[in-house]
Parts: sequence; C-alpha cells; structure tokens
Amino acid sequence: MKTIVAVASQNKKIIFEHAGKCRNFIIYTINNSSIDSKKILELSKEETLHNTSHSTNNTIKNTLLDADILLTRGIGNGLIQKLARQNVACYKIEETDPDIAIHKLINGTLEAVAPVSHDKTGCNCNCGGTHEHNH
Repeated sequence: MKTIVAVASQNKKIIFEHAGKCRNFIIYTINNSSIDSKKILELSKEETLHNTSHSTNNTIKNTLLDADILLTRGIGNGLIQKLARQNVACYKIEETDPDIAIHKLINGTLEAVAPVSHDKTGCNCNCGGTHEHNH
C-alpha cells in the first residue's frame, strides 16, 4: 500500500516546530514498508498551511493535501481538524530527524504527542475516531 508522508522541515534537515508557517516539506512515498522516494516540496508564503487554512469556505487548497500523513513538531488544533477533514492524518512528534521519524513510522514505533488526528472527524485523542483507547 502506497502512503505519502509530508514532514515539516523548514531548513530541510530537522523537523520543524510550526507546520502552519513551514514553507519546506520533505515528501516521502512509502510503498509496502519501504521508502520509494524522497523529495523536497517548497511552498511560497501564500501556499503555507497557515495562509491556505484561513479560507472563508473552510476548505484548504494546498498541494500538501496529496499527503496521507503530516509529521511535525508543532501544529494547532484547528489546523489538525481542517486537515483531518481533508483526509490528512497529523502526527505531532518530538523526533527531530526526518529519516528516523519515517523509519519509526514504518516500524510502528513512532510516538506521537497530543494533538493527533487519524480520521476526518478531527478527533484529537489518537483513537482513530473509535474512542477505543487500547491501541
């Protein structure tokens, strides 16, 4: 199964602590537990999540919406909910190295801190919207 993961990385080396203001993302394409590709996505200031998430019709128009997962060290609850409605799961993590974070994600050992959303309801409790907390 192919998964696209966007990692907020302003300096293209470490995971950035403010996804909304970030203009550089490392885009990983993962296929069956291996990395198929890794590339840099550079956004203009107008294309940042902060700017595009404040649209009046409550939708986000951004190339990051092609991602299945967004990894960042910081993101606001409102943006998490908006991305969840666009089927992008957000993981707020403490890991700073993008490659290590991706390998942990693939291996199922990446630890996320709240807030996290895995479904389009915008639930922030890391339950996938089921409210069953026995992961």
